[in-house]
Amino acid sequence: MALQKVSDRIYADTDGKNGGNLGAVILDDEIVMVDSGMVHNLSRKVRQYVDETFALPILKLVITHSHSDHVFGAQAFDPTSIIGSVDMRKVCESNLSGQWKIDAIREYVKPVKDERPELWTSLDDLEIRIPDIVFDNRLLLGREKEMTVQLVGGHTIGSSIVVIEPEHIVFVGDLIFNGSFPYAGDPTCDPDRWIMGLERVEAAEYEQIIPGHGPVCGQDEIARHLDFLSALKERIKHALVEGLTPEEFLEKDLLPDHYAEGADRRSYSTVEHWFDFYKAVGDSHAPP
Repeated sequence: MALQKVSDRIYADTDGKNGGNLGAVILDDEIVMVDSGMVHNLSRKVRQYVDETFALPILKLVITHSHSDHVFGAQAFDPTSIIGSVDMRKVCESNLSGQWKIDAIREYVKPVKDERPELWTSLDDLEIRIPDIVFDNRLLLGREKEMTVQLVGGHTIGSSIVVIEPEHIVFVGDLIFNGSFPYAGDPTCDPDRWIMGLERVEAAEYEQIIPGHGPVCGQDEIARHLDFLSALKERIKHALVEGLTPEEFLEKDLLPDHYAEGADRRSYSTVEHWFDFYKAVGDSHAPP
């Protein structure tokens, strides 16, 4: 755990040892956490640092989206109110009755239990927390309403960003994977909304951007992701016209240039989902 000082009152853990990034925003009378990591035992170290460094209570935890590497660490911050979009909570509720059952999680994690022993042992007492405060579009936080939680969708149906003013700094969740190939294969991923969301972030010209994975970044990283996602969209739409399959797309090496790290794990699920997404979009505009 290494909390990085982003500004006088914004801190972030971006070293990747706990799954997704997480952060702390120090307000006048409380601390608001943003995302919780995946391993609650590691997240407790963040909690301990925050408790020892700032004489304020952690009263709220904003979770940007429903993936386990941003959700499963939440119990480390008990007791606190957990905030997420309506759609994000719906996905969490569905997951609790399926893929988030403890036996299912153990089967998923088992292949990496030797590589990530801290994750494996954390399952012994994992208690999954989901939002108890939800919002449809936007939620303002802080005495001066200096934090805005905004639903943008894209990466998942319930993905949100968190803007802090006057620092003009934003947590973008997994809209950005700085330094690695983005996971874009979630069943609810909407590539068009992802691109539009990043265009809005780019237009806002934030001073600093805290991604869901990787180090704090700036406008260049937004542009890099936009170039990749836009090029991937056009290539897949063209591949559909040619009648290619996802396997053929990858065999022909049609992926646009991007980060190599993570591509072996994420490229197929991404391409497969985007093929299905744009085929469905095309079918919806086909004549009866």
